[in-house]
Amino acid sequence: MNKRNTFLYLKSNSGVFDTESRFYRFDLINPIIAKPDELINLRATEIEVPISYYNIGTFNNYFRIDFDLDGGGIGLFQHTVPVGNYTAAELTTELNTISSIVVNSDDVGNVTFSLTTTFNTKTSKFSFVIAKTAGSAVDIDDVQYFNNTTYTNYISQVVGIPSQSINVSAATSTKVADNVCDLNRTNNIYLETDMLLESRNTIGDKAGILSKIQMAGDLFTIVHWQNTNHEDLTLDKRDTYIDHINLRLVTEDKGQNIDFNGAIWTATLLFSFIKKESIVLGKEIIDDNYKSLLYTIDNTENEELNIDCDDTYSIDSIN
Repeated sequence: MNKRNTFLYLKSNSGVFDTESRFYRFDLINPIIAKPDELINLRATEIEVPISYYNIGTFNNYFRIDFDLDGGGIGLFQHTVPVGNYTAAELTTELNTISSIVVNSDDVGNVTFSLTTTFNTKTSKFSFVIAKTAGSAVDIDDVQYFNNTTYTNYISQVVGIPSQSINVSAATSTKVADNVCDLNRTNNIYLETDMLLESRNTIGDKAGILSKIQMAGDLFTIVHWQNTNHEDLTLDKRDTYIDHINLRLVTEDKGQNIDFNGAIWTATLLFSFIKKESIVLGKEIIDDNYKSLLYTIDNTENEELNIDCDDTYSIDSIN
């Protein structure tokens, strides 16, 4: 069956960004309108996304280690990594700029501690060593990595250490990361709309996901994504007049919007119009367009049962 189609070509700098909803709103001078007997199918056919975002941003650039001394005394190493793109070696250098600190021990007075960061290229894991550099001998009781819930922009995923508290009871604390270094900002980007779609997110909730774009490419190149499955998503039957569309590109981890640092992304959407189908339940035919319910009975059966078959009932009168 032939379908009516409408292609919509969008550029991010033509939309208006809403800081609260985090969607770009694209107003359409010529609305997309379905006929009374039609539904609208939607498909993202192609998307161009620049890899111009940074792997360290304001959302993941806070480094923090708290530790307690045996017998009293609290130490804190913290650092905000400047926003930008980092290799593991560059991040190691940056974290090694964290200064030594002086901790007042209730038992032995002031003690100086340093933090040393190393990176193992064979295992792709960071290591962190807290050690005394001046003062009397004292044990480190326990160490907390990224444990303060006041902050949400920890660098923990990048350095491979989830939030945790470790009992040490030793003069020096050495922590090898639990996980490998993750300097990928995101493996995939999702194109989302705020319209009701029959798509699901990773936990099975309904989501307005139109497509998933694999971000395979070098920094400051462009990913050219084309839809290869050719499957449409049918919009809700109430979405028959579309004078604007809201879109956003988000990460796969926290659904955060991507900051492309001024670079433009583009998307092509295909709207297809399909005929509504009557829903047949036994001998009942429900016409969704005119909201009427027509009972049809075979004429021969009518004569045998002496039933008048000319009655038509509206759904409102039945309810």
